[in-house]
Amino acid sequence: MQEKISHIRLRGLTIDDAAITWHWRNQEAIRNDFSAHPFPVNYEQEKEWMSKVISSNIPLTAFGVEVIASGELVGMTYLKNINQLHRQAEFAILLDEANRGKGYGKEACMQTLNFAFMELGLHRVYLKVRKDNTAAIKVYTKCGFTQEGILRDDLYKQGEFRDVLIMSVLSYEFPQK
Repeated sequence: MQEKISHIRLRGLTIDDAAITWHWRNQEAIRNDFSAHPFPVNYEQEKEWMSKVISSNIPLTAFGVEVIASGELVGMTYLKNINQLHRQAEFAILLDEANRGKGYGKEACMQTLNFAFMELGLHRVYLKVRKDNTAAIKVYTKCGFTQEGILRDDLYKQGEFRDVLIMSVLSYEFPQK
């Protein structure tokens, strides 16, 4: 059996990364696809957010997604709302618009899930994704997520309400350990 080659690695974020992530959060495509903060972010806000992220591991763990060959930071993954009692967390990912479609998202998702199940001992990881974000849903499905339900008219984006899917993967369903 051939060993799979990783093109990315997850790493801890640093305050210096705020200059890069600030740029991403102000890309229109990211603000539209990402269900979090829909407004432009100033650099001071991003540095403050980054300081909070790098000083705490629970209930939010965030990783930088770095291309191994170049050392370039191309995205971030998150395990949010980590609940140690119920052994679950919410997954989210943000990839720079210029680095989408290169397989980095799937690799980062798989590595984050591996961390969640193998290192944190979680049983369930779930996510929320806009129903019309078919590219993301395709990646999440390849990573083992299955649809659980629909939150109808859950988000207001670009002047209209949007449905949001709830998807999850359980530890025994995860295809890579």
